[in-house]
Amino acid sequence: MKLKLQHFYLVLAVAATVVTLCLPLVQFIYADGAETMSNFRLTHLDGTATPSTWALGVLLILTAAVDVFALFVSLFQNFVLQKRCCILSMLLTAGYYLVLLLLILILKDGTTTLLPRWNIVLPLVSLIFNYMAYTAIAHTEARIIASASGFRLRD
Repeated sequence: MKLKLQHFYLVLAVAATVVTLCLPLVQFIYADGAETMSNFRLTHLDGTATPSTWALGVLLILTAAVDVFALFVSLFQNFVLQKRCCILSMLLTAGYYLVLLLLILILKDGTTTLLPRWNIVLPLVSLIFNYMAYTAIAHTEARIIASASGFRLRD
C-alpha cells in the first residue's frame, strides 16, 4: 500500500482528537472556588467530580473512531466511504463544539473568570485536517478515474 496525503491528514486528525480527550478544557473561577471542566467530568475545588460533561468525551471518541475507520477503509480504496467518513467526522466535531458552547453557557453562571485551555482549539484543527483529507481523497479519486478513462477497449 502506498501512503497518500489523506492518510497523513487523517492520522493528524486522530492525534488532535486524542490529545483533546486527555487534557482539561476550561477552568471556571468563582468567588468561593474553582471548577475544571474536562471531556468526561467537572472537577470541583474540593476534589469531588460530577460526570456532567460526558457527552463531550463520547463525541470525541466517536470522532476518533470514525477517523480510524476511514484509515482502515483506505486500504481497500473505497473513496466514497472514505469521503462519507470524513463528512461524518466533521459533523461530529461541529456537534462537539455546539455541546461545548452549551455547557459553557450553562456553567458560566456566577463565574468571575473563565479560563479556556489551549487544547480547546484542537477539535477545530481536527476538523480542518478532515476537510483537507476529504479534498485529498476527492483529488485521488478524480486522478484514478481520469487515468482509467484513458484506456481503450479493443473490439
